Amino acid sequence: MATDLSSPPHGHRWLRAVPPRRHFAVFVVSALLVLAAVATATVLISERIARSTAISDAESIAARLADFVVLPRLREALAGSRESYEELDRDISNRMSDGSLVSVLVWRADGQVYYATIDELIGQQLGVSEELETALGGQIVAHLDEDPETAYGDVDGPLLEVYVPVDVDGTPMVVETYFATDGIERQTALLRGEIVPLAVGALVVLQVIQLPIAASMVRRARRAEAERIAIMARSLTASDRERRAIAGDVHDGPVQDLAGVSYALAALRPSVPEERRATVDRLTTTVRHAVASLRRLMVDIYPPDLSGPGLAPALDDLGQRLRESGTEVTVTADPLPDLQPEYVAVLYRTAKEALANVFRHAAAQQVWVTLTRTEDGGTDAVLLTVADDGVGVETELVEDAVGNGHLGLRLVQERVCDLGGDVRVEPRAGGGTVLTAVLPLGRPG
Repeated sequence: MATDLSSPPHGHRWLRAVPPRRHFAVFVVSALLVLAAVATATVLISERIARSTAISDAESIAARLADFVVLPRLREALAGSRESYEELDRDISNRMSDGSLVSVLVWRADGQVYYATIDELIGQQLGVSEELETALGGQIVAHLDEDPETAYGDVDGPLLEVYVPVDVDGTPMVVETYFATDGIERQTALLRGEIVPLAVGALVVLQVIQLPIAASMVRRARRAEAERIAIMARSLTASDRERRAIAGDVHDGPVQDLAGVSYALAALRPSVPEERRATVDRLTTTVRHAVASLRRLMVDIYPPDLSGPGLAPALDDLGQRLRESGTEVTVTADPLPDLQPEYVAVLYRTAKEALANVFRHAAAQQVWVTLTRTEDGGTDAVLLTVADDGVGVETELVEDAVGNGHLGLRLVQERVCDLGGDVRVEPRAGGGTVLTAVLPLGRPG
């Protein structure tokens, strides 16, 4: 039977013991990812804030320039003063001297350039753009132009265009001001330099405080795990001693007594009248069945020697109860390396629990028990498979049974997972159920 151990089917629950240090690694990686995400978000948000602030400042500057510098000169020019144009050129040139202001244009409502710091643009009919139309409606518009056509100078790259509506003695016009984006970049860098260290630094300090606490918790968890394993080992040792003592008492007491009664009844039979011999035979059979039941109980209480090649015969003996009920049991065990005693015991108890469930619930005609050597994640492992052709069971029902107190299945899972292994129970192709357990050859790190 082929079993894919690399990726369990959808809906099946794999169980694996996770070391505390892996949780600590996940904590550290998560903290670093959060730190990187916050730093990235802070940079992006600071750039948006800086851009928004710079655009707002540019709108204010453009509005003041239009209201207090351009508008008075335009009124004088429209009134017939030729000197007003020269004064307007001089005032704007003074404001362009620092490089932040690149160019100024004045538009008529029909899209004609009435005034411009670029002489060749004056009088041209360039059309009404969407931004110009919005500004003519009375709204200040700021637009980042990646490829400006009407600006001039040595400025490379995008420019910030601000359209400010003005009313020149009843004539609607728009003052368009071009700003260099260097100020935006400087303000972005300044804001980023203030926000990023504050936000990221706070997270770094938090992680520096949390890491020693997390490391301490990991150490405490590892000590608690070691203590739990030690307690479990002592409990299993004490349990084995008690089981051995109980099995010895049963063997030396009731089993021997009943075996003596069986021999006595067999010896008494010839001296019993013919009409009573059937009763003696029934008593003898009953006593022998009782002896057989007690012997099976002794095996359940204290399993046989499982060391060396003893595991395969022990697994075959586990199927005797099913064979007596008419179920065919096939046990296939490949040669295995020497296993640690706790590994052998877990494999035996897992197979025992699986066969007990088959006997109680499956109504199976055939059962296959397979013990082979395999690989799990590149590591040598032992694969135990118990499959049957019975009524089958849904995986969800198995999980519910485990969660609602099915002691046998829960103990099987805990025993296998304590040794770093995996367990799954799923429907078998063709009907029935299959339990698969994988144990790595060596304790988990």
